[in-house]
Amino acid sequence: MTDGRTGSFFIGQFTGGPIMPNRSSRLALLSAGIAFALSAPAVSNAQLNLQQFGFGSGKSEPENNANGAAQPSALGSLVQNYLGANQQVLAGQSSLASAMGMSSVAGQAQSAAGLLSGASGGNVPSTSVLSRLGGTQQSVSQSLLQAMSRGSVTPPTAASKQTFSDGLASLGQGVKQYAGLQSDLGSVKNSMNMSSLLQAGSNPGTAQAATYIAQSAPGQLQSLMQTLTQAVQYAQTNGISVPSVATSALSGAR
Repeated sequence: MTDGRTGSFFIGQFTGGPIMPNRSSRLALLSAGIAFALSAPAVSNAQLNLQQFGFGSGKSEPENNANGAAQPSALGSLVQNYLGANQQVLAGQSSLASAMGMSSVAGQAQSAAGLLSGASGGNVPSTSVLSRLGGTQQSVSQSLLQAMSRGSVTPPTAASKQTFSDGLASLGQGVKQYAGLQSDLGSVKNSMNMSSLLQAGSNPGTAQAATYIAQSAPGQLQSLMQTLTQAVQYAQTNGISVPSVATSALSGAR
């Protein structure tokens, strides 16, 4: 009986007794592990989703900027300054054309200026709009150059002289602003490719516009300087007052 009781005692102590605590512990650990495993993907997914919307990016933006990518503010400044320069140029071209009796050409310049109305408040026009704008600007310049090289058919009146002088002032101011774009281009020229611009956090529309401007503005400036030079000569020949901003624009842009 002693051996039986001893056997039963050992069986109860080492077999029956320890089984229940081990089972409870294992179930508790298993439950905790499952809960952690389920929660970890949720946290990871939440972090990925935040990063897709620009949050939780940590040091990525400073690192990209440190590697030479242009700051979004520099691109925005370039685009807005370019639009402002074109507003002045188109207003000047319209006045010059009106003074010379070229109403259809003046209307082209005014229509192109209307394309810029949507850019008020910081909105950025598409590259197709910028391309149309540049094309019209070039076309109007060519028409003005041809007309001024032929000379006026009728002597200019006092009113047309004033309109022409006003056009010179506006065109001169536009040329000065175009020349000023060189400093804006200098701050972004080393990273004028779409991948680096977008990595820096730039708006895609702004990045595309800035890329177009970097490629087009230098040639447009040369054409405008030619138009302004011819317009100043025409004014001097016809006794029209030449604003100082027009002459200073020519000397400063060279």
